[in-house]
Amino acid sequence: MNQTTKKQHYIWRSYLAPWTNNDSSTGTIVCLRDNKIFTVSLMNIAHENYFYGIKELSKQERHLVYEMTIKSVTGRQRKVNEGWLNLYCAPFDLADEVVRLNYSMGLPTDRVKIESNQEFKNWNIEYIEKLHSQIESTGMQYMELIRQNDLSFWKIEKSRDEFSFFLCNQYFRTKRMRDSLTMVFTKYHAINEDFKDICPENMWLPLSLIFASNVGAHVTHDFSAVLLQAEDSYFIVGDQPVVNTYSTFNILTPPNDMELFYPVTPHTALLLTTDPKYVSGQILKIGIHEVAKYNTLEVRASREQSFAKDKAQLEAFMAVQH
Repeated sequence: MNQTTKKQHYIWRSYLAPWTNNDSSTGTIVCLRDNKIFTVSLMNIAHENYFYGIKELSKQERHLVYEMTIKSVTGRQRKVNEGWLNLYCAPFDLADEVVRLNYSMGLPTDRVKIESNQEFKNWNIEYIEKLHSQIESTGMQYMELIRQNDLSFWKIEKSRDEFSFFLCNQYFRTKRMRDSLTMVFTKYHAINEDFKDICPENMWLPLSLIFASNVGAHVTHDFSAVLLQAEDSYFIVGDQPVVNTYSTFNILTPPNDMELFYPVTPHTALLLTTDPKYVSGQILKIGIHEVAKYNTLEVRASREQSFAKDKAQLEAFMAVQH
């Protein structure tokens, strides 16, 4: 692996394509940031250098992830969670195995030398980036169906499983989620001895994968899928595109329920809900006021940037907000 992806996007560019000028992942999009509206290439939004580069977990950090997500879990989900933790730690575990094997053969090996190897560094930069590319490839088939107003896949358990995991990854893989998770751990530093030697930035990626699996399993078994179609208005999307409509927008105050809203085009959005007023598979037309409610949720949930198909849509949104 000689090349690495330096500019790693935490919002899937193919997802944002319907909001661009040419409906492609190479197009331009209208962006709202710091109360300013401007047009920008998809390549230059919702990214950070080496955003998904993995970091070695200390023994305390690995133990804490285990205690939080594996120890008290039973059945299939315990194996899934443990698998994600082990997968994330695999490159460094492999380095340890190489050192042990070489010592057993009388060939002392410096682990620091392994870590400083450029191939090893490159692998750690690309590891999770490639994983998300695979998850996106699986999700693409369902996104295409949704954009054609087809929710028939939700009737099939395997399809529900795959799409729910894909969607929950889009929920947890973002900059907002990273910053929120690290903020929670940072606050515990001062009040809990167990967190004293913890580096939150090291832990968020394995936790995001585990949380996506856990929430995805809940969604696939208990939620209905509804397609919302905007009448005479347009959906805005933010850099935290999947939004829990019950969110308190305060990471320290958890919501009392969950309903996931996900715009899929400027005209359509997916709602995954347990609300009995909805029938799974239905297509529901909603008016300008309800669209505005969802647009407000998108902008509130965003970390830095919100997007629209047309400048006028963001201007109209800002005019109402002010």
